Amino acid sequence: MASENNVANSGKLNLSHQVLRHISQKIKDGTLKKGDKLPTNRELVEELGVSILTVQRSMKQLEAQGVVSCRRRLGTFLENPKAMSSPKIQSGLIGLFTPEIFSDFHTDLLIELENSMMNEGKLVSINFTHSKPDRELTLLRSLARQRLESLVYFTSPLVIISESHCRKVSDWINRYIEEGTFVLFADICPPGFESRLISLDNEKATEMLTNKLIQQGHEKIAFVGATHLPTNEARYDGYKIAMEKAGLKVDHECFVDVHIIESKDWQDRVEADVRMLMKKHPEITGFVVDNGPSAVRVHKVMSEIDDLKFEVKDSIASLFEVAEPPFAASAWIQIPGREMGQVASELLMEDHPANYEPGHIKIRPKFWTS
Repeated sequence: MASENNVANSGKLNLSHQVLRHISQKIKDGTLKKGDKLPTNRELVEELGVSILTVQRSMKQLEAQGVVSCRRRLGTFLENPKAMSSPKIQSGLIGLFTPEIFSDFHTDLLIELENSMMNEGKLVSINFTHSKPDRELTLLRSLARQRLESLVYFTSPLVIISESHCRKVSDWINRYIEEGTFVLFADICPPGFESRLISLDNEKATEMLTNKLIQQGHEKIAFVGATHLPTNEARYDGYKIAMEKAGLKVDHECFVDVHIIESKDWQDRVEADVRMLMKKHPEITGFVVDNGPSAVRVHKVMSEIDDLKFEVKDSIASLFEVAEPPFAASAWIQIPGREMGQVASELLMEDHPANYEPGHIKIRPKFWTS
């Protein structure tokens, strides 16, 4: 856990960062443009109340980045404003936003992140959003005053499917980044932030699951998943890729769109939709499923059918979120919470500016083995 001194100083801004952020703001608001002369070091000292050494250090950093050029007796000029990096707050406080701890997937990531950060003397502030979009916005607004060094964010699916909430969350995230907080997303993210996302390689995972069923002789395979989520569309794409490579028809009627957590009875709705699908297409023999609770409902429906071509355990291939699969099945791939936590921790411990974008980090899927 972070030391008391570390936490007490969490609101204080590194003085060099204060100078850099001042210059960055002038670039953003158009006060400084390419080719313009910057205020003199003495003017910055008087305006910001910092030492001349602090200003000189900041100017050397900007010159090393290629943002400015220092010309003897002429002054300092803005050369490449796009090279300006946003200095990260050094508060030792890491924020974690998560809907709730309802599966081992969330627990694994939380434990990995918390242990790694504590070993580095940092404090993790865990905030539960309870999958309520308005609460997520309230927390983002409240924690902005705590000057987080970094934020790891599990976005709620209910935020992702709402254009207005996505826009509001995105505005807050951009503000966090501008003010010096390094932000990462876990599992899913609002559109436009994929370059900060850590997730399973979703497309590869469902391609592997589908291939497993195809290898066992299935030809009519349905897909059950949350295809209405922009960042989850890759799971449906992986299923289609495997089917098309095998020369099997992708019947767009043979899928159940899971409206995950949109209502308390979402799992009951999945079960009802699977029953309806099997009545309409009794030729379906296999299911690729992108979450454990839905797989349980598929298993229930399939277990009630007497004349199956394959055994139930050989008819389902699914992603899951808990420590062990809830029932025997042809293939399982666990959503890798621990690995996501490891990757996030490594990035947080590296000395990146707040506006650094690591790119979409996709964790390689692995079949579960007992």
